[in-house]
Amino acid sequence: MYKKYRKLNPKIDNKNWQILFTTQFQNMQKLNAIATFWINGFSKLGIDNSRRPSIKEINKISAKYTGYRYVQTKMNVIMSKIGWYEMVARYEMPVTNFVRKPSELDYCDEPDSFHEIMGHIAMYIDKEYSDMIQTLAKLYIDAYYAKREDLLKEIDFINDYVIELGLIREPSGIKAFGATLYSSGEVKEAFKKKNQRVLGNKIPNEKKGYDRSKPQGRYYIIESIDQINKLLVQIRNRF
Repeated sequence: MYKKYRKLNPKIDNKNWQILFTTQFQNMQKLNAIATFWINGFSKLGIDNSRRPSIKEINKISAKYTGYRYVQTKMNVIMSKIGWYEMVARYEMPVTNFVRKPSELDYCDEPDSFHEIMGHIAMYIDKEYSDMIQTLAKLYIDAYYAKREDLLKEIDFINDYVIELGLIREPSGIKAFGATLYSSGEVKEAFKKKNQRVLGNKIPNEKKGYDRSKPQGRYYIIESIDQINKLLVQIRNRF
């Protein structure tokens, strides 16, 4: 079901938020999948399972840390990549106005506010992560207007397979890094060892592109945010 068919209903959305929040936390805890830096960011937001927090509340907290401004949108189509990155480069991020249904917990084929708040915003509060995202956004914009399809493909890999679906190695083990993993049941697929790959110092040539209609089945492990920054420098140096 795509956004154009969704309708904002605060009462139902809050109920769905409660179910999704509780179920997802249980999934993450069973897998021991929650990364330290995500916990730090999420704790600063001060949100819980009782209701979907308002954008006004989130913006008040964000102003204390990285200064991102979150924009409640009524858009009923999925935003273009360049439109998204141009907002992010201005320290803005659009947030959709609906919460997916509980039946969509394992996989939702479009971003909803549960994904954006639990997956992205909880991480954007972290300064190191926020700075990396700024570098990524500005690099995408430059590559887009330079019509460098080769570089855009590599940037898309970092966004799709790391920012959305990545894993990170911590002293206590492998943890979830990607925003999608914090907001859907796809985290269970990511923690099957047969689906995991180690990301090295070069961007792999993923022959299968990102398919929004289903879980990807391939999840790359990074060592640190600094590793992403080094890959972005490699791309920048090829302009």
